[in-house]
Amino acid sequence: MPSKREWHVIFLLDSKRVVTHDLELSEDMNERETSEFIVKQLDRGTWWFLEDGVALHTSGVESFYLDRCAKKTRFSRD
Repeated sequence: MPSKREWHVIFLLDSKRVVTHDLELSEDMNERETSEFIVKQLDRGTWWFLEDGVALHTSGVESFYLDRCAKKTRFSRD
């Protein structure tokens, strides 16, 4: 998949809720780079304020995947 600035991300939370978000990046990134960026944000262990007014507590994210890249995205706190 080519690099792009906007990715649709699906977060699965410990509370069994699903949060979807259109992530806008400051530069083009491929799926690996985008996943690494998200993992760095989640590893901070604080609130992550998403552009659309939603805040996630990063420790509450169980897993995530990039839309249309679910087979390639590998992240889980377990």
